[in-house]
Amino acid sequence: MLPQVDNILLHQEADTLTIWFNRPEVRNALSAEVTTDLAAVLEALPAESAIRFVVLRGKGGVFCAGGDLKLFKAVFQGDSNRQDIVAANADFGRLMKAIHALPQLFIVLIEGAALAGGLGLSCLADVVITTRDAKYALSEVTLGLPPAQITPVVIGRIGASEARRLLLTAATFDGEEAGRLGFAHYVVDDTAALEAQAEDLLRRARRGAPQAIAATKQIINATTRLDGDSLVNFAAERFADCMLGDEAREGLAAFAEKRSPAWYSE
Repeated sequence: MLPQVDNILLHQEADTLTIWFNRPEVRNALSAEVTTDLAAVLEALPAESAIRFVVLRGKGGVFCAGGDLKLFKAVFQGDSNRQDIVAANADFGRLMKAIHALPQLFIVLIEGAALAGGLGLSCLADVVITTRDAKYALSEVTLGLPPAQITPVVIGRIGASEARRLLLTAATFDGEEAGRLGFAHYVVDDTAALEAQAEDLLRRARRGAPQAIAATKQIINATTRLDGDSLVNFAAERFADCMLGDEAREGLAAFAEKRSPAWYSE
């Protein structure tokens, strides 16, 4: 069961859960409460087998403007000590770990803006769709701060060379450039096209068996921590698990009988 949350909106339709950032008045900036709620939902999702797809987007025509700057300012005006700040920043790492562990296909829809930590979160998505005019930037250094938790995932997404340029100069760019750099997989004209592309993607993705998708994500993730024989054996074990499972039996039978498998209906 998904937890009750107050700082994000959840909407489930059939096999798809849409998670909405819901602070349009501050361009969906990430407060501690938003981060905690989102992490709690994401951590619960591996047990929700009825949910095959997870979509993250923002209300008010903006994806996410990064960290809540009013919150940052309060840290310096309040009585937070160094360990408090370390713990708060590490909590964002908890959120990223929860995204990394999702067995479901994870899709991010970007319009308006994807800045700083918001852009960092999108780097963990399996698929990103953006509008052409969305504004992007890794702007932390302009505030006198390093992009601490998101630096590794930005590098993983677009490579070290371009990541250095963007992380160190805080250059702004649009959705078109985001597609060229590798932040986004699909670049569309407007919100209507964003939603249409997402629907088409979900329709095609339903051809994939849920457990096979989850196993594939495990193998993808393993490539960052294993190599050589360890990676070979890990992938072989996931293949064997699936081969002996109900999905492969159904998939191979459906192929032989020239019909759709049970998990997919056109």
